[in-house]
Amino acid sequence: MKSFVSIIVVNYNGKHLLKTILNSILKSNFNNYEILVVDNASKDGSTEFVRKNYKNVKLVENRKNLGYSGINSALKFCKGQHILFLNNDMEIDKNCISELVKTIESDKNIAMAAPKLINFYNKSLKSGGTWISRAFYNGHIKGTGKESAKEIPYLGVGLIKNNFVDKFGYLFDPDYFIYAEDVDLGLRIRLNGKKIVFQPNAMMYHMHSVTTQKSGKSFSTFLMERNLLTTAFKILSIQNIVLFLPYIIFARFLAIFKDILSLEFGTALSRTKVIFWILLNINFIAAKRSQVQKFRTADDKYILRVFSEQYLIKPKFNV
Repeated sequence: MKSFVSIIVVNYNGKHLLKTILNSILKSNFNNYEILVVDNASKDGSTEFVRKNYKNVKLVENRKNLGYSGINSALKFCKGQHILFLNNDMEIDKNCISELVKTIESDKNIAMAAPKLINFYNKSLKSGGTWISRAFYNGHIKGTGKESAKEIPYLGVGLIKNNFVDKFGYLFDPDYFIYAEDVDLGLRIRLNGKKIVFQPNAMMYHMHSVTTQKSGKSFSTFLMERNLLTTAFKILSIQNIVLFLPYIIFARFLAIFKDILSLEFGTALSRTKVIFWILLNINFIAAKRSQVQKFRTADDKYILRVFSEQYLIKPKFNV
């Protein structure tokens, strides 16, 4: 029996984007799916646009902007064996869904199949997957065009097995709002002894942060740093937290120093605030850790197998 896929598109004031992503789904050569649009209290007529033009799309309307974590509101409506979660600032290739389904069903240990991301505007910019360092900084690897399927630590869009999401009761940590929620998901997958496989034959075109770029860099930096550090304390064993903590802290102070040299004082202040936030919220983080660790079936050796320091000092690569 052919798999049924629930496709979730997260939207916030992206009326001008929805036609591109929804039409590309409708042109897919995979036709056994349902589409759900999660709207984070948009004020631009997004919901009216979907109701008028896409009668078969289910709207899930949040009363306030819950960020990318707002995707959790749609989970209870998903009927598919797999869930394809997407940003609104994307376009998918017609073969994308079928390639992801083929990949995720090739191995019972694959919890998520991740596509190859390509810059929507400059088709020459391609992601060859993602990396994460033991300093808990992360990013994309620039593609060469010769990639093959491989394990990666995380990705912010992709196809995930519904029964894995059910284990936690959420896709993205609802306390993260946005930024690094994908890293947290990827490492929870590793913690549970499963893996994410990057499939370069499944292609998506990304406009890159069109709906989030209006937020200030200082605020974005605060959320990113807070969420990455929270994930480190949630996922790693106590032994490795103690082992890596000096490295993690050193990397933050080095980033603060670089911010100051670049006269980006607001960003430097945001990184500093996060350190104090962590200290003031130890009990909150410990409670989150306790909940997540219940799902541990793999040791840190397995989790850290997808970590690398190779890309830490290279410039950030966006698609």
